[in-house]
Amino acid sequence: MERTRKVRGQWLGIWGLLLILTVPGVAWGAEFSASMLVKDDAKIMPGKIQVSNGKLRQEFADERGQTITIVRPDLKVVWVILPHQGSYMEIPLITKLPGQFIQIPPQALGKRLVGQERLNGYDTEKYEVSVPVGRRLEKQTYWVAAKLGLPIKMECRERQFSLEYKSIREEKVPDRRFNLPPGVKKLDSIGGFAEKVEE
Repeated sequence: MERTRKVRGQWLGIWGLLLILTVPGVAWGAEFSASMLVKDDAKIMPGKIQVSNGKLRQEFADERGQTITIVRPDLKVVWVILPHQGSYMEIPLITKLPGQFIQIPPQALGKRLVGQERLNGYDTEKYEVSVPVGRRLEKQTYWVAAKLGLPIKMECRERQFSLEYKSIREEKVPDRRFNLPPGVKKLDSIGGFAEKVEE
């Protein structure tokens, strides 16, 4: 029972991260690679991101191995891949599970420009918003890089959470980076994905 809870927690962690990192398509022409840094309270999770014309590839690694998330708006799918297990889960990309960048949520209230700041090599505008979470409002801050047309940092002090793109390189990203690796097996359910994580 304890192992089942742990596996479900691992899957929810991956799924939660996907929801945090994916938002409706903005700046579809943007093309870059960057390192990512997720801070969740005391936990720090480094990763990588590649973006090309609306397609997204994210990579994270922890003690369980590497996890790759690929968002393909053109195919209307999201792939969550565990290379070390040789498997992947396909999730429909629909309106309620949108596309690709960190973005000020559409449901955010009271968007307010609070300053301008040079961040990671880009001139950014700093915005504070209030986001409905259940019955309360959560304050979030975003740093928007006009040149890229998207935020490169998001912070929520209340949850001690932040996500940031660092070492941004505006460069051509090969199309193959947004394809499934050869030989991976498709799993038909979250349960199947969880079983693979447990192995």
